[in-house]
Amino acid sequence: PANKDENVILGSSGAILNPGEPAVREFVIDTVMEVIEKYNVDAIHFDDYFYASMPYDADLATYNKYKANSSTNDIHDWRREQVDLFIQNLSQTIRDYNSSNGRFVQLGISPTGIWRNGNGQVTYDSNGTAITSGSNTAGQEHYALYLYANSKKWVDEEWIDYICPQTYWGFT
Repeated sequence: PANKDENVILGSSGAILNPGEPAVREFVIDTVMEVIEKYNVDAIHFDDYFYASMPYDADLATYNKYKANSSTNDIHDWRREQVDLFIQNLSQTIRDYNSSNGRFVQLGISPTGIWRNGNGQVTYDSNGTAITSGSNTAGQEHYALYLYANSKKWVDEEWIDYICPQTYWGFT
């Protein structure tokens, strides 16, 4: 995928594979499955960097190319949706493999420590799912700019087997 310009986003700290391109998501899933099939791994673990710090329009061509297939017309929600598609499809592919092969390879994520900044209030629906606007914090949240990672949804939907937030910050 890195050989095609549309599959790469140039950010302020380097280049990443474009999460909005279905071919990129498929390539990453295929790569993960190659690791799982060839090695006796216990888990596949991702850090939180799904999107990189980038200019606002860095993936605008991709958004315009695929927005008709989306449930949203907002580029920020669309980016989150692309990451969700990746996590959901990877999860299902790993679960299908596990079921067919008697394995239990887990999928885990280490997002930054703040899902969303909010009021800190939490209630629960009848299924025990937390309903919240986010934690009573004011730090960088991974839900929005620039990571677009909706880790609460991944937990709620049980797309990941574990979450291990990065909870380290400087004191200065």
